[in-house]
This record gives sequence, structure tokens and C-alpha cells, in this order.
Amino acid sequence: MKRETVDWIAPPLYALLCVAVLLSPAIAVTLSSQRGGMREAADADLVIASGLLGVGLAVLSTVRMRSEEIQAVRRADMWIAAFDSLVVLLFGATVLPLVVLWGFTDEHATMAQRGYPVVALWSGVQVIAIVLAEGVGRFVFWWLEPHEQRASTRRRRAKVA
Repeated sequence: MKRETVDWIAPPLYALLCVAVLLSPAIAVTLSSQRGGMREAADADLVIASGLLGVGLAVLSTVRMRSEEIQAVRRADMWIAAFDSLVVLLFGATVLPLVVLWGFTDEHATMAQRGYPVVALWSGVQVIAIVLAEGVGRFVFWWLEPHEQRASTRRRRAKVA
């Protein structure tokens, strides 16, 4: 496969993978609550919210990948950063809601009884996972890419040597 073909295909595939990672916990929660008799079959608010956030993440990650393709001195740095970002998103989108919902069950029950939508809390936790993943991806890419040394660092190293 040619490099241009990979450059054209990889960002949208990566974006679809990010959407799938964000949707999977919502689908799992919805299916388990339906099978447990807690909700009606038409109630899919978590899936819709995760889907909308996933589309936003898909656009954001596609833009990030395309700009990293242009900036990358070493292409492996771009892929390492993308993989790290995906791993953080995977853990953030699955473990973070569990920690938040399990750690604050009484508060959530009180909020739900007062009519506070659970989907708002779910969306907030997913936004935090997205921000963490994008931040890690951008930081890792910046960290791995070579930088020009600043003049003060070069002078300091020259004095030591």
C-alpha cells in the first residue's frame, strides 16, 4: 500500500475507532439495563449522547492526525501518539464512568430522584475522557518529535564541555 493511500485512509479509520470506543460503554449500560428490566427499549439517551460526543471526537482526532502527518519528522511518533491517545480514551471512557458512578452512588441517586438527567453526568465524564485522551495524544507527539535546541541550552552545554 502506498504512503499516500495510508495517509488518506488512516485518519477516518482512527476516527471510527474512537467513536466505537466511546459508544461501547453506553451500549453495554443500555443493554444491561434493558435486560435487567430497568428501562424501556426506546430509552437510548446514553447511546445518543455518546454518539454525538463520538462524532465531535472523530472530527477532532481527524484534524489532529492530518496535522501530525504534515508536522511529523518521524511517522512512528505520530502512530505512537495516536495509539497512546486511543488507550487513554479506552480507559477513560470505560473506567472513569465506573469510578464516578460507583464512588458517588448516594449522590447520584439523590440527583436522579430530583430529576437531574443522568445523561448530563455521563456526558460530562465522557468529555473528561476525551480531553484526557486528546491531551495525552498531543503531549506524546510533542514529546517524541525532535526540537531545536534553544541558544541558552547550547551555550550551557558548550561551557560544560
